[in-house]
Amino acid sequence: MGAGYTLSWDLVTWLGNNRNEASAYMDWPEDQAIGEMLHVGGRGTNSVNLGMQMMDHPSDDLTSWTREFGDDVILVHRLKSVFLQGDAIEYFLGDGRSRGQGGPGNTNHAT
Repeated sequence: MGAGYTLSWDLVTWLGNNRNEASAYMDWPEDQAIGEMLHVGGRGTNSVNLGMQMMDHPSDDLTSWTREFGDDVILVHRLKSVFLQGDAIEYFLGDGRSRGQGGPGNTNHAT
């Protein structure tokens, strides 16, 4: 699946009704487990790839999805602190500028 996915109610219901089969994926990251369960079950065949419209915060140097905020961005992933969340909110709802900061002394934004 990947970051930032949304499921329709029929898929959520199907996953709930087939949770016994999910045990094989319990040690997987949640987004990959959901994607694999839907794939194996022949469900969830319609998807949209957001490409560069999805990003990680500009201060996150751990991923290839890191970029500056822009008018085309519709989803920011890995906002793992209130400072990063506040920065994204400030960009989208504030004055359109990002401070690009992870917060005081925060250098590991992925935790």
